[in-house]
Amino acid sequence: MHTVNPCACGWNGEMSGPRVSIVMPVCNAGDTVAEAIESCLRQSMDSFELIVVLDGCTDRSGEIVRSYRDSRIRVFEMDHQGVAPAAREAILASRTDFIARMDADDISHPERLSSQYHFLSESSAFSAVSGQVHLLNPLGEGMQRYVDWVNGLETAEDIARERFVECPVIQPSLMMRRSSFQEVKGYREVEWAEDHDLFLRMLEREMRIGKVEGIVLSWRDSAVRLTRTHPAYAEEQVWRMKAHHLARESGVASRGVAICGAGPIGKRLARLLKEEGVEVHGFFEVNPRRVGEKIGGVPVAGSEAFGERWRGAVLLSAVGVEGGRARVRRLAREEGYTEGLDFWCCC
Repeated sequence: MHTVNPCACGWNGEMSGPRVSIVMPVCNAGDTVAEAIESCLRQSMDSFELIVVLDGCTDRSGEIVRSYRDSRIRVFEMDHQGVAPAAREAILASRTDFIARMDADDISHPERLSSQYHFLSESSAFSAVSGQVHLLNPLGEGMQRYVDWVNGLETAEDIARERFVECPVIQPSLMMRRSSFQEVKGYREVEWAEDHDLFLRMLEREMRIGKVEGIVLSWRDSAVRLTRTHPAYAEEQVWRMKAHHLARESGVASRGVAICGAGPIGKRLARLLKEEGVEVHGFFEVNPRRVGEKIGGVPVAGSEAFGERWRGAVLLSAVGVEGGRARVRRLAREEGYTEGLDFWCCC
């Protein structure tokens, strides 16, 4: 990687450094990168550096990025390696204690940096902060449902509780402390999504991820976005990641699990947890045709045994039907399970 556009020392004539580093990996984003950069330059808080890493671009992205004559922009170039390595390089090159992630096809709203910087500056108990997201050009209803769900997670407790359901934070809406990022060893080379993996490791360390009020980002949907095209986001890899991180929870490792739902989701989760060395004691199932069967040598019990059988195991909800999560959560609470300790929702 080599510097294309070295950064100037001053900010608005001052010799002090920036307060926030915006890191933006770019790979062939010629149609959107200008709007993304300009949304950063229009921030109400102007004490920042924008670090752009051109990740093996073969289109006009590099030309567009280099056309800006703003001393806050620093440009680097590397052979194509992917978004996670490019983001790692950008963070290594950054010079501040606060890192704001940004993608080359999204739009940061003008108060984003200011609100998130002040939140973290005034709230030392938090390691990172997000905000609500507006979805641009949604393709189908699935992505809009996901954004609505993320926007509904209003507190650090909400985010921590839902960590195994879906990725509870939309990465380009995040600002985090450099120290927290370094404590969990940053982005890893993994077979699954590097952002969800990062958040799960932060939450495992009991780091708090907060949320400012209001929309901080317009997030662009498209047919070529990584969540739709990259193998790391395939369903099998998502569940492999969940099983890997569930197995790291001390209660899961020591006590094993009982799984609510003996359908395809529950079966897959059981298989992957076994591969991680977790003991699967049994399944709870409402379908009477499955009760009394064994799946992979593991017994299936009916709903009447819920809360009594395998009571010492960690309870996992893997019911994929609409409303299933809410029903299992209610029953678990009634039976005295504590979510985040001996009970997790996984879908």
